Amino acid sequence: MRSRSRRGNGKRKWLVGGIATIAVIGLAIGAVSWLQHVRTQGTDGTGASESPAPIANGEATYETIHMVAVGDVMFHNAQLESARLTSGGYDFKPVFEQVKPIIAGADIAIANFETTTAGTDPYRHQGYPRFNSPDEAVDALKDAGFDILTTANNHSLDTGRQGVIRTLDTIKSRGLDTVGTYASRPGTRVLMKEVKGIKLAFMSYTESLNGLESLLTPEELDAMMNKVDEAKMKEDIDYAKEQGADLIVASLHWGSEYEREPSSGQINLAQRLSSFGVDIILGSHPHVIQKSDWLESGDHKTFVVYSMGNFISNQRQETLDNVFTEDGVIVQFEIRKDKQSGATSIHKVDYVPTWVYRDVEQGQTAFTYRILPAEDYSSNLDLPPAFKARMERSYQDTMSQMGVSAQDD
Repeated sequence: MRSRSRRGNGKRKWLVGGIATIAVIGLAIGAVSWLQHVRTQGTDGTGASESPAPIANGEATYETIHMVAVGDVMFHNAQLESARLTSGGYDFKPVFEQVKPIIAGADIAIANFETTTAGTDPYRHQGYPRFNSPDEAVDALKDAGFDILTTANNHSLDTGRQGVIRTLDTIKSRGLDTVGTYASRPGTRVLMKEVKGIKLAFMSYTESLNGLESLLTPEELDAMMNKVDEAKMKEDIDYAKEQGADLIVASLHWGSEYEREPSSGQINLAQRLSSFGVDIILGSHPHVIQKSDWLESGDHKTFVVYSMGNFISNQRQETLDNVFTEDGVIVQFEIRKDKQSGATSIHKVDYVPTWVYRDVEQGQTAFTYRILPAEDYSSNLDLPPAFKARMERSYQDTMSQMGVSAQDD
């Protein structure tokens, strides 16, 4: 990757380049080059410039890992038809091909799995309003490079207790971790992961279960579902600290759908979690992009992105009359740990805006879906001008929400 710095209003912006994979849109789009516009901030939130890691005795004194996070992963009925194979089964893998290098290239990648995989007895595969996706959806996420799926969201109980348990089994059998829902009362609600000697703690909570709480007994609900509860969250954060977590990550399914600004409830809860010691807050549920920010609580600083939008869904201008539901963002974190002092910090935060392509291509009867880096609107993609304009709109809107103005492009 290459970087170019700009200075203005005391903040430094970064332009990060990469090479996208071969696209499979229409008649073989071919290999294209693409740029990722990103904003970089230091842990003090001032946009501190990057400096090389100090070298001691010829060895870097820092260990560095890269983590990426995305928002809602949903599979509506039209997407199921798109992925259905004539030979039987489904294949969702092509949907992720152009973003796979970013996801798979990270040391750890996390997404919100906003569906269930309850199988077909007594259920059937379907989308909204009670999601039940084929197991191949998890296969595609595994192939794309994801490591952790958060499962606490308003659709967690769409297929009842059986769906909760089978969804967890499906995900874990593919070698992925889950956090947020449980087959039975867990010893801890915190997922601990150690990557290159850096201990990460993950927690996941949801504000809503779409009124389906009655599908579980009160005891099961308390044991199997992580609903937003400050006392429990504080307990989980304290547990993570006791386990020696270097960084605490909280995924929250919160806020109001389709609202582009975080609610006062989101802002207040984020500030509370910062005061408890959470380092990163990853928001989902609104299905549109909401802003990111740095919060301060005493000497502690927390990065929050209130909503990462839709990573993949059938929500868009044509289905909801809401163009912003086509937008997502891959948030990239560079995390550093000082090998001598043990101090861990978020060294850099980057953004890769994404846009969901959907069209009926020549010779096809079902839609084709692809997640595209939205920056590609300005490259040689063999897309109709109207789609390029929609990608550009998506890119500009997402970067604006993330705090990067058009003049910084």
